Amino acid sequence: MPELPEVETIARDLAFALTGQKVIETVFYNSAIREDCGIKDESTLNGKTLKRISRRGKNLIFHFSDNLAMVCHLKMTGRLLVNSNLNQDKKHLHFFIKFDNADLSFCDVRKFGRICITTEQGLIEHPRLARLGPEPFDITPDKFADIIKRRNRAIKTVLMDQQVIAGLGNIYADESLFDAGIRPTLRPKRITITRLRKLHGSVIKILTRAIKNRGSSVDDYLDGFGRTGNFQNLIQVYGKTDQRCPKCGSRIKRIVLGGRSTHYCVKCQN
Repeated sequence: MPELPEVETIARDLAFALTGQKVIETVFYNSAIREDCGIKDESTLNGKTLKRISRRGKNLIFHFSDNLAMVCHLKMTGRLLVNSNLNQDKKHLHFFIKFDNADLSFCDVRKFGRICITTEQGLIEHPRLARLGPEPFDITPDKFADIIKRRNRAIKTVLMDQQVIAGLGNIYADESLFDAGIRPTLRPKRITITRLRKLHGSVIKILTRAIKNRGSSVDDYLDGFGRTGNFQNLIQVYGKTDQRCPKCGSRIKRIVLGGRSTHYCVKCQN
């Protein structure tokens, strides 16, 4: 599933290509991906101008003129592509917007992605957005430590809980914990405030580096122009079962935590 760096990269790509353009046509080809957020007629967007695109957690938010908005979550395999080859992607094309000088396609092999059309006021009550925790970049190390310290679960599962901190998933939780030297199974009560502050710094460091490298293409991820990311080439532990730790040379261990594969170094992370 695309995480914060991938979604941020797509948001920037689409904003560059589409901001200021007027919607000519809007079509849902598959009602299964459509969320009911108050506006059921997609043609409501026709004639409106895209003012900007923002990101909240792993959600993309399109802001249109006349107080309209659209929320998109890519889930596992969703892709938002500018000027995609429609003949090639037609089988998995579920949503389409034609702008005056470009088009936007939502393709999803597994059909788990979700899109809804709402108003700017409706964003406040959107069921997915309303439950999100703060963005990692928007809180101080002390606030981060305070939020995490109150949880009584393995630190890895806490980091991935979108109601605690928004945007982190499996890849960047593993990489951040490795950078901070914290074992993913530790409960926050056993981690000092100083180490939690350091973890916040690691989260910011890893996310910033991943955004700079346009995300990680370890599965299906492509950016808004159909290109792969580069951060997969910089990954230290995620997905590297039994490979050598880049710091100490020990074998990377894989366990299942919260139903997700988790990778860490038994010597460097304690």
